[in-house]
Amino acid sequence: MYNYHTHTQFCDGSSQPVRYVEEALRQKMQVLGFSAHAPLSFENEWSLKKADISKYVAEIERLKTSYKGQICILNGLEADYIPGITQKFDTLRKKFRLDYIIGSVHLVKAPEGDALWFIDGAVHNFDNGLAEIFNHNIRRAVTAYYKQIQEMIVTQKPDIIGHIDKIKMNNKGRFFSEDEGWYEQIVTDTLYVASRYNCLLELNTRGVYTGKTDTFFPSPFVLERCLSLGIKVMVNSDAHRPEQLTLKFKNAFDLLKSTGFKNVSILDEMGRKEIPLTAFC
Repeated sequence: MYNYHTHTQFCDGSSQPVRYVEEALRQKMQVLGFSAHAPLSFENEWSLKKADISKYVAEIERLKTSYKGQICILNGLEADYIPGITQKFDTLRKKFRLDYIIGSVHLVKAPEGDALWFIDGAVHNFDNGLAEIFNHNIRRAVTAYYKQIQEMIVTQKPDIIGHIDKIKMNNKGRFFSEDEGWYEQIVTDTLYVASRYNCLLELNTRGVYTGKTDTFFPSPFVLERCLSLGIKVMVNSDAHRPEQLTLKFKNAFDLLKSTGFKNVSILDEMGRKEIPLTAFC
């Protein structure tokens, strides 16, 4: 098994990184990638503090050495993209010699001004931002979200796109339906951009195992479009606790197989490669 989306006590996860390694070894995992939330320029409750990033990187590098020959450990970050606010991904890559970056959007910048819509966390954050920043116009808000992802792909070139349709999580079918034509179109447009830049897209199981969504990130129709566009997919758990490292992976692999995928993508110390799904299901 392999997982690249992992948060520890350095950001909004729990437990020391070594506890995740111990659990990964118990589960006989081949690769474990750590992906703390990259520091942001404003106060928040989930990202690495700027003062701690060097300590984080050093600890993961220490674990790489300590467990060499037992498991491949990779040093990454989950970096938010907010136009005009966040650091360039290449700056993070070079400064901290990262193995990979997951590019994600949790905060959508208002089309006019600097207000930020927090789509994650509590539902009231989602609802308040939709009302105050987008005047309840869900189509405008969702379009801004996906346009920001498109811009992230083009300008930052993340190795992995994180939970691409997370916008659905706090919607819960209240403001839009995923089968509306305009929604399907903006998602498809975003996937075309991802395919042009050869990004990996994660199938993220966290929404399902936490009970926040009925379907994985992304939804089945998005996976179907990924298949038709030749977009490579990897499976990640977005673990915030050691015991979450591979939750719902069997379901995820089964879904990929039923969708028509033959392979799943992984990263190791040699880079990116494909493994047949038959190795997992």
